Amino acid sequence: MSLTSTEPLSFGARYRRLLVAVVFAGALIQLGLGSFYLGVGHSPSPRDLPVGLVGPAAHTETLTTQLQADGSFATTTYPDRAALTEAIRTREVAGGLDLTADGVVAITAGAGGALPAGTIKTLAAEINRQQGLPQTLPDDVVALSDDDINGASLGYILQVLSLGGSIASLGIGRLMPRVPRSVRRGLGHVGALLAYAVASALIVLLFSSFFGIGSSADTLTLFWTYFLVSLAITGSTAGFVTLFGPIGSLAGGFYFLIGATISGASIPWTFLPGFWAGLGEWLPTGGGAQLIRNSLYFPAATSTTAWVCLGLYAGLGTLVVLIWNIRRNRSDAPSAVDVDVLYPITHEHHRL
Repeated sequence: MSLTSTEPLSFGARYRRLLVAVVFAGALIQLGLGSFYLGVGHSPSPRDLPVGLVGPAAHTETLTTQLQADGSFATTTYPDRAALTEAIRTREVAGGLDLTADGVVAITAGAGGALPAGTIKTLAAEINRQQGLPQTLPDDVVALSDDDINGASLGYILQVLSLGGSIASLGIGRLMPRVPRSVRRGLGHVGALLAYAVASALIVLLFSSFFGIGSSADTLTLFWTYFLVSLAITGSTAGFVTLFGPIGSLAGGFYFLIGATISGASIPWTFLPGFWAGLGEWLPTGGGAQLIRNSLYFPAATSTTAWVCLGLYAGLGTLVVLIWNIRRNRSDAPSAVDVDVLYPITHEHHRL
């Protein structure tokens, strides 16, 4: 027998190696995700939280110096409460403080998130305590609806869109027959992505309206919001799979496991570490959370960043799918992700 030959591993040995690998991989994933989730969410604190101030100039100047000293708050002074309220409704600031002779009043937007609203109310109470002023009742100028009392619906809707879109982007390509690259296949694939986005938006509208979420918002605006969020997730995931093969499907998992957490839906970006806040804002989940919140509760707010973010993911993703399917390689072999919803079973290679 040759000295260099090796005996094949027995079934038991192969099983033990596989078991060790699975356990190690699972433990590593759990360690990474656990560290990430607790790192960004175990004790969030404000970072340049935009707060508006109303009151006598001498008082607002002193308070501005105090609040901005450690970088927790970024203050803007307004001439009166009406101007401050308008700034909150357009999301220029997260809330504000009205410095009256009878005490500091917290002007909040419960629909903007529990953390900012709670922080501003706590801040007003602390100032009143330090200055010996009576405690005041907060004024919630953009309150959550009675059917969404804790504001969690935004996160649930985003999770549904994220998980459903990630699965759909993979299923659309895998359930359809493999056909040679062509204009028809490219248009069919993009058409399927668009069709899913329409269906997804309608389904989200249906179940959210059943529970009273968005009853006071514009229905058409909500539809286009859900449509664009869904298309951004499905289109970009399909684009990654088209370019990188099956490993590109990890983009969908990243959106759901990481992107949803740093999207601002539950923890606003002003309460996240700088890196994660910047990344979250430019993921489709982050753009989606911002646009959904504005469509539900802040119709006067500017959503330019969210529209640009979602438009880039949706547009570039579907463009990659279209170009890759149209472009013919030398062998004209089918790719791993293909679809033809127009004529799925009538191509030449299906005929005997």
